[in-house]
Amino acid sequence: MSYYKMFVFCHDGGTMKQLFEPVIFTDHKSLIWDYQLYTDDYYKGYYHWHQCCEIMYIHSGQGNVVVNQQMYDIRSGMLFFFQPYQLHRIYSEVSAECPFVRSIFYVDPHTAENLLKDFPKRKALFSALWQGKNTYCGFDLGSQNEAIQWIYTQYDQCRTHSPVEDSEDITMLLTQLLSCLGTGGNMLIQPKERRNLRYSEQIMNWIEEHYQEEVNLEQLAAETHLSKSYVSRIFHQETGSRLVDYLTARRIKQACRLLSTTDMPVEQIGIKVGFPNASYFNQLFKRVLCTTPLKYRKSN
Repeated sequence: MSYYKMFVFCHDGGTMKQLFEPVIFTDHKSLIWDYQLYTDDYYKGYYHWHQCCEIMYIHSGQGNVVVNQQMYDIRSGMLFFFQPYQLHRIYSEVSAECPFVRSIFYVDPHTAENLLKDFPKRKALFSALWQGKNTYCGFDLGSQNEAIQWIYTQYDQCRTHSPVEDSEDITMLLTQLLSCLGTGGNMLIQPKERRNLRYSEQIMNWIEEHYQEEVNLEQLAAETHLSKSYVSRIFHQETGSRLVDYLTARRIKQACRLLSTTDMPVEQIGIKVGFPNASYFNQLFKRVLCTTPLKYRKSN
């Protein structure tokens, strides 16, 4: 293998936590490529983020993607662009009759921009995708499914037949995909039609505004006009995950950002992200990321 992704596994009452997955580019690789990954037995998904861009194209399957306090349906022709350090979760309801098939590649955004330097419109489009404030991360390219399948197949064949990574092939892959996303500098940044927010999206939006506080289930229920028991149940039904897992992931992600970018004391960071008990914050952080906040800060 020319690369590895470091998975963090920690036991937590019988469950497994995987949160930060740094993608390590080795052997001078610019792009990590996983073509037509096939799953037909189990795919629960988990909240996580990477330090680079992740682009996922759905060939077939059903389920959902949670990102930016929004939920997208998984279906053939959907392309998802996850920005660096963007918390997201992919959940698929798989079976032998309905496998989850997707192609994923990871790329450092600065490397990609350098490869696109001779294509100013597409470089601007890519920059907007990885640095922009666009709330939409999923793009329905079903009408261009045949063209995109061809793009992916051609690049995979080039990669298979050559032992050395070719920057020209990567540039072609990026320019062709970006051409499908938008022409003339116009990017698909929103769904074709507006829809009402799902309950889980309303809940995530509320958490985004209040995760730094003590989250009160009664207050959350009142804000969403649901009963306390139904809040947790509908969130699990719609996203496939527990409400407490999402809240914990969101808080820990913010803690990691503060540990990496500030000199704020660990205890203060815990309070800042909603953990007023310093001992509990340290224990939870270690249980989720298998390291202490101080060690995480030193390693970043």
